[in-house]
Amino acid sequence: RDTILAITGRLDLSLGGRAADLFSANGTGNRRRTLYGLVDRQFLPPVMRVFDFANPDLHIPQRSETTVPQQALFGMNHPLMAEQARGLIAATGGAEITDPADRIRKLYRAVYQREPSAGQLQAAINFVGESIEDPSAAPRPETLAWQYGYGEFDETEKRLKGFQPLPYFSGSAWQGGAQFPDGTLGWVQLTPQGGHTGNDLKHSAIRRWTAPRDGTYSVKSLVKHEVAEGDGIRCWIVSSRDGVLASAAIHNRQEELNLATLSLKQGDTLDFVADLHANLNSEQHLWAPVITELTQVASTEAQPVVSATWDSERDFSGPVPIYLSRWEQLAQVLLLSNEMMFVD
Repeated sequence: RDTILAITGRLDLSLGGRAADLFSANGTGNRRRTLYGLVDRQFLPPVMRVFDFANPDLHIPQRSETTVPQQALFGMNHPLMAEQARGLIAATGGAEITDPADRIRKLYRAVYQREPSAGQLQAAINFVGESIEDPSAAPRPETLAWQYGYGEFDETEKRLKGFQPLPYFSGSAWQGGAQFPDGTLGWVQLTPQGGHTGNDLKHSAIRRWTAPRDGTYSVKSLVKHEVAEGDGIRCWIVSSRDGVLASAAIHNRQEELNLATLSLKQGDTLDFVADLHANLNSEQHLWAPVITELTQVASTEAQPVVSATWDSERDFSGPVPIYLSRWEQLAQVLLLSNEMMFVD
C-alpha cells in the first residue's frame, strides 16, 4: 500500500499522530503510512484479514502467508486501487503527452524504474488503442433514477428541509457506515424492501425518485410495520413540485399509499419519507414503491398504456460503478504486477 501511494506521489510522510482507518472514505481518504493504520480489535476490517493480518486478540509468534483469490480481487476491484491508477496517470502527465509510446515509457519508469521492453511497449500500445465501450456494463436507466438518503420533513411547510445521501453501501443496504447502527447517523437505513428510520426527526429515511422526462405517472406502494413494540412510523410521499401527496401513520399493520395519476416534469422528484412516530423503538418497516409511466391514448374511454416502470426493490443497487479508461486500466495492471512488489 505504501509503495503504491509513493509511486503516485500521494504518500503522506508526516510523523506521529493518531492512528486512522486505512480504508476510510471508500479507501481513498487516508494517505498516511500503513504504520499509522488503526487496528480495531472488535471490528477488524475484512481487507486486513484477507492479507493475513495477525489476530490482535492473541499472541501470534509468526504471521501466516497465503495466496488466495480474494487478494487479487482486492487489487482489481477495491476503490483504493482504482483511485491510485487514476492518480498514476495524472502524476505522469496524462493526456498532455500526445505520443502513446512516450506515455507508456513514463509509466514504466514511474512504477518499475526502467524502460519497457519492445514487446511490452507494443502490447501496451495495442491495449490502450482498443475500445472499452461495453453497453452491457452500463447500469440500467431505471436504477439511476433512485437515490438513497436522509433528511427532515417539515410538518409546517409540508416539505423536506433537505436531502443528504447515505454515505455507505454494505452490499445489501444503504446506511451511515460499516457498523449498524452508525455512530453518527444512527439507525437510518434503506434496503431493497424497506428500511429503518433514523434516531430522530432530522434523520428520516428517504428513498428519492427523479422523473426522467415530462409525463403522467402513477404510484403503487404498500407500507408494512409488522412489530407490536413501539409506536410505529409515519410515512409521506412528497413531490418537489406539489408537496405532500399522501401520508399515513402505521403501527403493527399495513396500508396502501397509492397515487392513480400525477403529472411530473423532467427533474421533479418524489420522496418516500419514513420517520419515527414519537419514540425510537422498532421502526423497521417494509415499503417498496413502484412507479409507472402512463401514456395517454387518443380515446378518452381507453385505459392509459404503461410505457415504463420503476420498481424500487428490483432497481435497488449500490454505488454506480465508475469505470477506468484504457490508460487507467494499464496503470492498474502495472501496479498489480509481481515486479512492482520487488521495486525498492
